[in-house]
Amino acid sequence: MRRAATLVLAAAVVAAPWLVAVVVPRQQRYLLHVLIFTALFATLALSYDLVVGHVGSLSLAHPAFFGVGAYAAAILATRAHWPFLADLLAAALAAAVVAALVGVPLFRLTEHAFAVGTLGLALVAGIVANNWVEVTRGPLCITGIPKPVLGLPGGPMVAITTLPGYYWLALAALVAVALLYRRLTTFRLGRAFHAVRDNEPLAGAAGIDPLRYRMLAFTIGAALAGVGALYVHYLSVMCPEEMTVALTVNLLVIVFLGGVGSLRGVLLGAVLFTALPEVLRLAPTWRLVIYGALLLLVVVRSPEGIESLLRRVSGARAGR
Repeated sequence: MRRAATLVLAAAVVAAPWLVAVVVPRQQRYLLHVLIFTALFATLALSYDLVVGHVGSLSLAHPAFFGVGAYAAAILATRAHWPFLADLLAAALAAAVVAALVGVPLFRLTEHAFAVGTLGLALVAGIVANNWVEVTRGPLCITGIPKPVLGLPGGPMVAITTLPGYYWLALAALVAVALLYRRLTTFRLGRAFHAVRDNEPLAGAAGIDPLRYRMLAFTIGAALAGVGALYVHYLSVMCPEEMTVALTVNLLVIVFLGGVGSLRGVLLGAVLFTALPEVLRLAPTWRLVIYGALLLLVVVRSPEGIESLLRRVSGARAGR
């Protein structure tokens, strides 16, 4: 039954544009917009959880990596006229290079100093984006970013110009990142991540280099934050305001609300944090009250996140 329910849910997620068009045709564009943002935030949250949830390093630098990827894609697409897939790869590579350069000195710091150092990196990145007008255009923003065009040189090209098309593109990116996330956090590599997170001295005594594995998670997480390229191609504009510390707060809420170090929990957290507030706009007077009450309920009843609550429910059912 669980497998059948999973298949039904997967089919519903894939068919969401058609379901929305049939059930609520007047709200189709709005709901598809919410679903696209949910997929993008879920992808970004998974990349963030690699560092926070699996190696236990409280990094606040994700807005910087998101911004580096987004600006790299925006500049290459508008000025160098690179194709979508090329600037997407370049965005991921640029974010990974920045993470590799700053990661070594940052990981030499103690736990709390590391958090402060990554926060400083995020603030500096925002200031640079706002003031380096010759490259980023500063407050004027980079505009006219083209929509994605998929295809190989010399072959048929498909332009993603509709909301359903972009939803499926964002969903494909989420699935790819989720599969990579699962691969990285299970088996031998995942056990090494968790050993570093749970007991760094003991991991070092067992022959696991903590710096190496923290750097690996930090760099891969930054590269996956290059999902900013998808973000800017969807909105067709990139401004410095998109890479403020508020983005880190959103990611922290998603990860800790859903469950740190859990694929299912992070995905559920992204859905609740991104989609639920928008759905509750249908009741604008009570929207923030309802959302706040739900957050408070989760924090009180399940401090370790929704994933912990689901495991307890499953355990109780199995006990019966």
